Amino acid sequence: MKNHFSCLLFLGFIVFADIVSATNLQSFNGNFTGKFGRKIGVVFSLKNTKGKLSGFYYYENIGAEIRLAGEVSNGIAAIYELDYLNVKRAKITGKFTKDGFNGKWESLSSKKAYPIRLTPTNKTIPSLPHNLIGNYQVDEQDQCALSVTISKSKGQYRYHFYSSTRNLNGKITFSRSLDEKLVYIDFHGIEWDEDSGDVTKNNNEETFSGDEQLPTVVQGLLSDGEIVIQNTGNAMNRYVKIGECDLKYIHLKRVK
Repeated sequence: MKNHFSCLLFLGFIVFADIVSATNLQSFNGNFTGKFGRKIGVVFSLKNTKGKLSGFYYYENIGAEIRLAGEVSNGIAAIYELDYLNVKRAKITGKFTKDGFNGKWESLSSKKAYPIRLTPTNKTIPSLPHNLIGNYQVDEQDQCALSVTISKSKGQYRYHFYSSTRNLNGKITFSRSLDEKLVYIDFHGIEWDEDSGDVTKNNNEETFSGDEQLPTVVQGLLSDGEIVIQNTGNAMNRYVKIGECDLKYIHLKRVK
């Protein structure tokens, strides 16, 4: 009987300790990394002010922020994903502990659901520039008559690419490096001019034969008012992304 009572007391202490840990999380402002299911990488930024949750998250392969709003009590959270019109599109439910968050993401329309697990991180999330939308041009117009217009519609980022030989439209995603504290912008649908691959590989390793399709995503380093694209490689890794530009580095600067 005594052993039985001691066991119950021990279990009660564990439950109490877990509740205390959750209660200590009633006020926080932090970042989390994790996954939806097994493969979908996500990054969260959440602030808890007296039980009111606010913040955003983004998919690692897209990088655009999705706004969040909800409530948390004793570590139990109900968070709604909001679209560009502040309409609730999905619900996240689960529990915060000192080790992170475990729960479920569920679409309010399709009812598709994924388990979600988040781990706290002390790394800073690099922000997208506040003045991202606008027209960008190259200073060296004699070497690179190129302009790019970035727009946003219904929460999605798009671009219009105009050069001496091409007039393209396509989608934009972002790659945010928490380790480098940098943001990269990805223009989808711009085919490279050349990609000879890594010439240091030996004959037994995979090489680019010329029959494969050329890459169709052009990436640039994004900062406030400027996009820098490394346009050409070197003797060991030969490529040309935008053949209309006779520049190793393309500096696109925001003009309006």
